[in-house]
Amino acid sequence: MEAYLARIFGLFFYALLAQGLSFFVPPVSILKHPLSAFLLSNCGNENLISFLANWRNCMKKVLSILLIALLITISGCIKIAPKATSTLNEDNLPISMKLSERVYVEIDPRVELVEIIYRISGVEWYRENVDPSRIGISKEDYPYIRDIDLYFEKYRDLKAVKMVSSMVRMGLTYDAIPKFALHLNMKNFSKAKDWEDMLKSRVNLDMKKLDEFAEAIAEFANKTNFWKFYNEHGEFYNSTLQEFVTENKGIAELVQLEEEFFGERASSWHIILQPTFCCHGYAYYFQTNDGKHVYAFLGIESVVEGIPLVKATSNSSSFLAHEFAHSFVNPAVDKHYNLFAPYASLYEPVSRKLSSMAYPNFRVMLRETFVRAFEVYYLNVTGGEDIAKMKLNQESKVFYFIGDVYSAYVNEYIKHRDKYRTFEDFRPELARVIAEVYEKTNGGKNVVLPLTVRDFMESAKIGGAIIAYSDSPRAKRLAEIMYTSLKEYSIQVSLKKVSAVKEDDLKRNLVLVLFSNETLLSELQNNALVVVNGTRVYSKRTGKSYSGSLRVLEVIKNPWNPRSVIMLVIGTDDSAFNKIHAYINLSYSIRDSSDNLLESW
Repeated sequence: MEAYLARIFGLFFYALLAQGLSFFVPPVSILKHPLSAFLLSNCGNENLISFLANWRNCMKKVLSILLIALLITISGCIKIAPKATSTLNEDNLPISMKLSERVYVEIDPRVELVEIIYRISGVEWYRENVDPSRIGISKEDYPYIRDIDLYFEKYRDLKAVKMVSSMVRMGLTYDAIPKFALHLNMKNFSKAKDWEDMLKSRVNLDMKKLDEFAEAIAEFANKTNFWKFYNEHGEFYNSTLQEFVTENKGIAELVQLEEEFFGERASSWHIILQPTFCCHGYAYYFQTNDGKHVYAFLGIESVVEGIPLVKATSNSSSFLAHEFAHSFVNPAVDKHYNLFAPYASLYEPVSRKLSSMAYPNFRVMLRETFVRAFEVYYLNVTGGEDIAKMKLNQESKVFYFIGDVYSAYVNEYIKHRDKYRTFEDFRPELARVIAEVYEKTNGGKNVVLPLTVRDFMESAKIGGAIIAYSDSPRAKRLAEIMYTSLKEYSIQVSLKKVSAVKEDDLKRNLVLVLFSNETLLSELQNNALVVVNGTRVYSKRTGKSYSGSLRVLEVIKNPWNPRSVIMLVIGTDDSAFNKIHAYINLSYSIRDSSDNLLESW
């Protein structure tokens, strides 16, 4: 009875106290991306509704749990076990916003827990692929990762952390990490679902090892009192969700478009933000008795005033459209892969590039091609024809038959929905399209792909690079910016004047920042798509000519060593060297000294 009265007193006291509470988000300096002058990472291969409840009242509810527990504990009326031994408190709930009857945006505690464990493990895979520092986000800019490191640092010796290296070697990376997390119990993080669905896409995963890792994660959550950390960051999580919804308009429209395009209605749609991981997005779905539950996991792209940002639909981004689409494309491809298997050699011309992107076989290539063709359709409907065309051009440099698939979408599938009620119904026509590609490319043997900035980066990552520049202050400054950027990517690079370049240097991966009158150019432009002569620039690809103060960027094969790659930056005068735009999928660009884009591919 005394305990009951103490609870009533605690509730009453809290109700009075809560009226005086106010909440603040401490400002931090706006993110200054150290790589913005040179390379864009491949994050996101480039205000639906207002906040659903009053912010102040929402935060009072979140804090009320901690205040009530504190008051009751102080009263001494009941015994409470130490928090570090309990993760089963019924008030521990995921931070979530309901955008409509079936659409949610969330910080899933299971995903966040597993990804925090990966972070504090210090494993090389995390640092090189998903660490926010990879895109220039520091602890000063982003207090949340500082909090993670401070809170969990003393737990690095727990079993779950020590197991990360072996889990990475086994293939529990990228999309497999959040998928694994969704198999855990929402309250105590023990195993809740079998792993069979994961084994279909990750054949090297071991069920016993996954069981052992799940047990270690539950132990980690218990010993570290993970729920304490999660609940203490409720305000941050809510701010992150609110910012996402405010900045990404058209989520409801996207869901409707996906259901109409694929001819299937999902029971629920979940957008899971990943504040501990950057750069990548993943997809997943569960098929249950009540239908399909679709998930999109989105890594962060930048941080402003301590809050992570993700461009998923606004500004014509197709990031979210891509991840959602996988839940419809993947099962259709997998179920009827026998229709496409005879054309598997089409993977060979891009096997190196796709393997480096974690796309290991033709089945995955098909999934990605079909999804990216849908992205082009989505952008054409919502963002405009020019943006869709740009997306199609970019993707075709790797997914070289995406144009054929997109044409099939708009000329056959969309126009004959009476015949193709669902995307799965369209699979025989897609198989026919792939068969035609196979025929005209001689099984992929005749495919020649253009080099991109990505190719240069991959080659330089292995063999290092030399940056050489013409003798002028602006050319030197631009070369120095590129030098700093390559160093940020852990590339071994040296810097010198072009006059100091020796014969052996010419066989290396090179960044050449040159005036258009350099004698070296005559040996470089035979195989280039853009030819520069004085102040005249000619594009072989479009047949167009330009003149004036111009800057050309192009990635070409090294004529002195075919195993090396050259990134060529040519200026018709000194003022052209004011900036650089080396986007990851770019083969060439032509800009004037005012930085206006004249042509790119």
